[in-house]
Parts: sequence; structure tokens; C-alpha cells
Amino acid sequence: MATTVLSGSPLVATPVYNKMLFKVSGSLIAQPNYRYVCDVKNPAGTTLARLKCDKLPSTNFGFFDVAKVVETLIAPTKPSLTQTGFVDHAGYYSGYRLDFMEEYGNTPVVQTGTVTTVSGNVAFAGNLEQLEFQDWTISPYFRIEQSFPSTRALTSQRTFTVYHGGSAWLAINATKYQAVAPNDTWLVSGRVTYKGVDYDIAVSPSLSGTTDFNIQRFACGPAQLSGTIAALSGAVEGDSYTVRFYSSTTAQSAGNVVTFTFGPCERFDSIPVHFQNKYGGIDSYTFTLKNRKRANISRQTFGYNSDVYATTTYDKVWAGEFDYVYALNSDWLTDAESAWLIEMVRSGQVWLELDGQLVEAIVNANTYQFTTRRNDRLTQLQVEVAIAYKNNIL
Repeated sequence: MATTVLSGSPLVATPVYNKMLFKVSGSLIAQPNYRYVCDVKNPAGTTLARLKCDKLPSTNFGFFDVAKVVETLIAPTKPSLTQTGFVDHAGYYSGYRLDFMEEYGNTPVVQTGTVTTVSGNVAFAGNLEQLEFQDWTISPYFRIEQSFPSTRALTSQRTFTVYHGGSAWLAINATKYQAVAPNDTWLVSGRVTYKGVDYDIAVSPSLSGTTDFNIQRFACGPAQLSGTIAALSGAVEGDSYTVRFYSSTTAQSAGNVVTFTFGPCERFDSIPVHFQNKYGGIDSYTFTLKNRKRANISRQTFGYNSDVYATTTYDKVWAGEFDYVYALNSDWLTDAESAWLIEMVRSGQVWLELDGQLVEAIVNANTYQFTTRRNDRLTQLQVEVAIAYKNNIL
């Protein structure tokens, strides 16, 4: 008899940095040395790990948390500042397959004749807060129906502040849907609207095909759009443009709009910070006030004898390293920005944009204070961000 999957926290799409717990039952639990078996596989069917679980004495159920195995399929990489249009959001999502079986017998043997398979799901590089995860319903971030829903980009923000020369990205789940049977179409076209004029960005050739849960990254910063929308070069403070996604066949808008507004002139050398957000997309924020740079240096120093009789001893540096730390200061934050920027502080993937390139970084903050103008006042964010690379002294 086959194993029955009673419940599983992974829905069609699951954030891989949360638990991915499955509860299973079997009809042959009275067999000697009975255990549940789960083979975790990649989409091609290659086994990554075989997990085994004893039945719980009180209920005879088995439990498998496959998150740490599936997580090995997720390998986020930094985006490209030169990206235009759509690219595959590779490394931030992956399909997976689970084969549930049973093991029993006086000499225990895995019974491979009857297998219960869970497939067609996707894991993405997200880390939802626990209360959010308990209420995670997939929609509107991922498509779960063969109809045209109001799909949102993979970000909790609906508005961003941008500056000339700035970069930004929006990730979108591009699962195919049935428009007018039997014609398949894709939610893969981007529409940028600036001063009442629509600019449609062509779909990438990599989107052709029928693979479900094809997550794509769309370049939508002023620097990346300038080649398509020349008028953006004349934008001034307060000007804005919107981005939405729609079917390239039906030109039907998804309905969820993200607005990018040009900020005030920058008085200091600004530093953009890009980071992986809790939905596995990439968000950006520019620190526009006075930002400072310092070097943290550590040395290993020991006494050194300069002559054979050891009568002259001095300290000598035998090893050491240093790294660079940036003290960043934001402009005044809105309430929404104050609530959102914890995603930068807690993110495991952060990049500083320095001299036209993205450099891996780590946010040096162990606490984050939420503020609202009603309870506090207008506030700024001060945070230290360290370059992730160490430099050797010797």
C-alpha cells in the first residue's frame, strides 16, 4: 500500500528558508521495523538525499522537513547592472520532487513498488516571518489558477524612490495560463508608463516554452530603462513612472502597479544598496546623506628576536587582515520605508553599488528599531555595512 501525504506546509510555491514540513501516514504500520522513507530529488529526478522517519508512537504518522535538502538547489547570484529587459531569475528558485515510500521487514527493505510522489512545486529564496508563513496563501505573488490573476512582483513594496543612473529590478512569476483554450500564453511582458506614454518591453526568448513557475527578473531602474525611454533623462524631482506586467498575447494588465518616483537632488555621494528581499526578489534603497568609509584592521603580533643571543626583541606583525565598513545615512523615511527596510538588515544577500559594480556586503546590525511618525517623528536610518571581502596584511 502507498504512503498517504496528509498535509504539507509547502504549497505550490514555498519559501525555502522556512520549514517545508510534510506529514504522512501508511497502511502497513504494523509491519516489523516499519519506517517512512522520503527521497528528495531535483526536477530531473536525481536523488539528492534519502530521509527516513520512525512512526510517531501516539499517532503513527511520519514527519519530514525537506527544507535543508531542497535549499541546496537554491544558489542566488548577484544581478547585473547592465541587464535590460527580462532575464531568468536563476538561482533564486527551483522545482523539486519528493517520493514517499515505506521500509519494513525483519531485515528492513525499502518498498519501491508503490511510490507516492509530490511534484510540480517550486521553492524560492524567501524567508517569511513566522506569522506570515502561517498565513501564506501564495496568491497574489504566484499563479495557482489557469486564469489571469492580479499577480504581484516579488516585493512587499509598491513604491520606490530612484535617482538618475540608478538600477532596480522586479521579479515576477511567469507561469503559463490558459487564455482562450487551447492557446497558451505567458505573463511575461512589462509595461512602463511615463508621463502618460506606455513603453512595452519585449519578452525575452528564454521565456518561450511551457515550464511552470518560470520566475523572471525585469530591469526597471532609470539607468536600465534609459535606452528604451529617452525622456527619462529629463526627469526631475517628483516625476514618476510605473511598471506593471501583462500577457504579451492579450495585453491584459495584471492590475498590480509598482511606482518609481525620482527623489530630490543628492547633496552627497550616495551609495545604493541592493538586497534579496523576503520573497526572493531584489529590492534597492539609496542612502543619500553623508556616508563615511573606514577600514577595520586586525593584527597578530608576537615578539621577535633580531640576534642570535635574543638580547634585542621587538614586536613583529606575522599576520593580519582588514576590511572596509561604510556608515550609511538615509534621508527621512516614510512609515512604509521604515517597516520595509528590516528586509535589508536581515537579508542574507546584500550588495553595495560602488564605482559601477556590485560588491558583496554584510549589514552590521543586530537590532532594528521600527518608527512611525504618529508615535515618534520623522526619522533617518543609520546603518553600518561591511564589505564581505577580507584583505590580508601579510
